Amino acid sequence: MAKKIFFIICFFLLFSFAENASAHQPNVVYYLKGNIKITGPEISRAFYDKLKGEPRTYIISSESDFTLYLNILVPAPQNIKGRYSVNVFLLDEEKEEPIALIDGNSAGWEVFYEPFGRDYYLKGPEFEKAVKAGNYKITVFSEKNWGEYVLAVGKQEYFGVLEMINVYWQLPLLKYDFFKTPVWQFFLTPLGIYGVIAILGIFIALSTVRLLISLISKKVRINMAKTLLLTSTGMDMKEEIKNLLHKPAYDILVAFITTAAKKEQDLSFVLKDLEAMTEVGFNVEKIDIEGKKEYELRKMLANKDIIFVEGGNAYYLLEAMKKSGFEKVIKDLMKKGVVYLGVSAGSIVAGQTIETSMDENITGLKKTDGLKIVPFNVFVHYRPEYEELAKQKLKNSKYPLHALKDDQALLIQGENMVMLGKGEEIIFKKEEPKLMLVLKIITACLMILTVSFFVFVSFNQDMFLPKRPVASFEDCVKEGNPALETYPERCKTPDGQMFVNE
Repeated sequence: MAKKIFFIICFFLLFSFAENASAHQPNVVYYLKGNIKITGPEISRAFYDKLKGEPRTYIISSESDFTLYLNILVPAPQNIKGRYSVNVFLLDEEKEEPIALIDGNSAGWEVFYEPFGRDYYLKGPEFEKAVKAGNYKITVFSEKNWGEYVLAVGKQEYFGVLEMINVYWQLPLLKYDFFKTPVWQFFLTPLGIYGVIAILGIFIALSTVRLLISLISKKVRINMAKTLLLTSTGMDMKEEIKNLLHKPAYDILVAFITTAAKKEQDLSFVLKDLEAMTEVGFNVEKIDIEGKKEYELRKMLANKDIIFVEGGNAYYLLEAMKKSGFEKVIKDLMKKGVVYLGVSAGSIVAGQTIETSMDENITGLKKTDGLKIVPFNVFVHYRPEYEELAKQKLKNSKYPLHALKDDQALLIQGENMVMLGKGEEIIFKKEEPKLMLVLKIITACLMILTVSFFVFVSFNQDMFLPKRPVASFEDCVKEGNPALETYPERCKTPDGQMFVNE
């Protein structure tokens, strides 16, 4: 559940940045054949295209009147001498009615720097006119019908979720294939900077959220376990058991679950616990949960104060619990104050898994997840010589391991745990490898440095982004201009791009 919440929040936060975007929607179309269809002509879009020996046609369709805005640009320095014109026609059935000719040869082309993509263009003629609803044909052509250009359509800036995905997918592609510049330059553009900062910030924030969700979930799981007493030998801890409920022993109703012992040859431990409970004065009812239905168990256990789960084979017991619906029933009963008392296998199944059991898997059980009433695994009948075995079982598990000696019991009430009996509490936990800890520290430091760097760049873009060249475009392209020979740097951007074709 925590993972689902994590990814939902991540998706929401990532695309919440979309509404703050402001630029042309990039559309890479130079690899497409045939006419390019444009809907929503008032939305600001930039069509990156190439002429390959013949004019290029765009078809605009609108069911309402709109303002038609067109602007033709060429990338600099990649196609610095490119001059493109545009014909606009109204399509009326089979007729083409001329609307305008946008002549790129007679117009002035000015250097234009677009900061969002960190690119230079020569900006050619613009066209803007209110037109009627209908279909329009836009044809881009040049003298040789060759080379790269950009057709800007519409003025209304809009970016939704899909448009933001498109921006971060297409801009690096344009850097590499259209502008012939290194892709890494995209990450020094405002869009790239904000994107990196946003992703890193979201990752850090959502990692924190996920940690909080995990802690809350853990606390909820612990609070679900109202009162448990986990033991290795059951009624050997009878004094502790007597004190679980603050009422006379003869008023205490006990459900004595003996299912785990059905496959045991020696049942002396079962008789011993039964006699001890009778001696204390408890009202005991023996119950076998195997083959029962959930509604039957609810009826049998409804009025009980203690659910005493006897030991035996943990695999056999867990399978019976899963099939009968005991898992759900016991959790509902514990919310109402019923005490869970586990003995040996009965204690093991209360944990996250039964991987700590040394019993034979006589049922062939494949899924060993326990009842998960407590957030750890339980190792019963622990003795010092079992230390290596306990550590070995810990290696194959992601949960801590609580060891119980035969004269110990673990009392859990809500989130409070107390070890009863003789000796100290023994807990085995996985130690995080030093290498992993070092890697986490290094990763955290790198993330902090990366965020700091991009924040610095975002506030000091002039230090990193190229500025408008000192020389004008007219001076740079003029043949025989001494500036090209004596001061060639005047016709370059700070990143070394020439404003003339080599």
